[in-house]
Amino acid sequence: MIVARSMFLAITVTMLSVVIAVPIAWLTIRTNLPYRKLWSVLTFLPLVIPSYVGAYILISFSGNGGLLHEITRTLFGVGRAPAMYGYYGSLLTLSLLNYPYIILTIRSNLSNMDVSGEETARMMGLSHLQTLIKVTIPSIKPAILSGSLLVSLYTLSDFGAVSLLRYKTFTWSIYNQYEAGFDRNAAALLSLTLFIVATGFMCFELLVRGNKRYYKNSSSSSKKLPSIDIGKWRWPAAGVCALVSLISVAIPICVLLYWVVRGLYHGETVSILAAEPNHVLALNSIILSVLTATVVVTLSLPVGYLAIRHSGFLTTAIEKMCYTGYALPSIAVSLALVFFGSKIGSPIYQTLPLLVVACAVLCMPTGLSAIRSSMTQISPRYEESSMTLGKSRIKSVIATNMPLLKSGLTMAAATVFLITMKELPAVLLLAPLDFHTLTTAIWSFTSEAFFARAAIPSLLLILLSSIPLTIIVLKNNIFNTSWGE
Repeated sequence: MIVARSMFLAITVTMLSVVIAVPIAWLTIRTNLPYRKLWSVLTFLPLVIPSYVGAYILISFSGNGGLLHEITRTLFGVGRAPAMYGYYGSLLTLSLLNYPYIILTIRSNLSNMDVSGEETARMMGLSHLQTLIKVTIPSIKPAILSGSLLVSLYTLSDFGAVSLLRYKTFTWSIYNQYEAGFDRNAAALLSLTLFIVATGFMCFELLVRGNKRYYKNSSSSSKKLPSIDIGKWRWPAAGVCALVSLISVAIPICVLLYWVVRGLYHGETVSILAAEPNHVLALNSIILSVLTATVVVTLSLPVGYLAIRHSGFLTTAIEKMCYTGYALPSIAVSLALVFFGSKIGSPIYQTLPLLVVACAVLCMPTGLSAIRSSMTQISPRYEESSMTLGKSRIKSVIATNMPLLKSGLTMAAATVFLITMKELPAVLLLAPLDFHTLTTAIWSFTSEAFFARAAIPSLLLILLSSIPLTIIVLKNNIFNTSWGE
């Protein structure tokens, strides 16, 4: 039953995330969508909201005494609004928070794809929609599959959202065995089963992806991508982006602000709401995230290159092994490193390097997917031509691939930074003494039902994580248009 529930949730969350992400990515990158820069930023922002914060927001929004309860009571006289628990609450929360992973892996592919296929399709009389379905989507299939794999593995390993929403999955059972039953053998068996299920997802992705080549060969590869005119559908499409942004970004922020105001109204002072030194928490979160992003990108580069250029049993095995840390629950990975660190002793136990290692293991698939999807569109002929001019293989690889990988590297670093900013179990178990982050403060307050106090570090976490994400989107050379276009 636990296996079926976990797999069903992972599959449906992935499908819903693809349905949301692919149209938004195409609209914001390839069309003349009104205010597409704005929608590009807003549709990325759900990445900065931790799953347990999203679940807490959903419960506090729809539950008794929440914002929705106050609105319905004031406007319609309804005394109680139904709370979103169980499967549907988990599906909604995880889908709305995870679909940006797919947009991130699609973005660099869409911005660098060869336009000759689309031009040929248009010359043959196909409409923009038919061209999208028959030409564009198949050409970005590796990116869609990579993003889908990330979403499915994240859903399998999520603990915070499913626990708060009372949907029993693998991670809930593992945590229950660790904390309530004190049965480490049963927890290990469940972790092994989860690993097998996650391996099945990875094998399925490898089978569907195949060994097709997606890099550019035509002379049109250097052309600037034309903006597709969607005519009368411009404003309805903008309305869809606005609706997704409202549900996934605006409402959660309004709920957090509501709890802050409500706390102040009921006598909470600003000093109590900010009892923790938030500037120290924020600095610790940033330091951990920057170090983790640096490690992950450095390790992902050679793995991604070898997986594309020298595909074989060994390189495929190494690539897929990099995804296992994301498939396993972070609490299991963290406890394993706690055991390892305690055996080694003081040199590494409860140190920042060990915490960075744990976060890197958990975030490795994110960086690898972005880099790998970018590598699929870089022709090996570039480095081969460089080698014929007398340069060594290493110098040729660096000189030809690194400039073309700029977009993928940026997206990889940004995604790892954002994921690490909201990491919780690894920080709780492996952080040095007195090393606290925004996520630990949020978890501490929410576990004690201090929702007003939890709102302050939650808003700060969203703000700090959204700033670098916004800068990356705006500085990316995908757009050469104004905000109103």
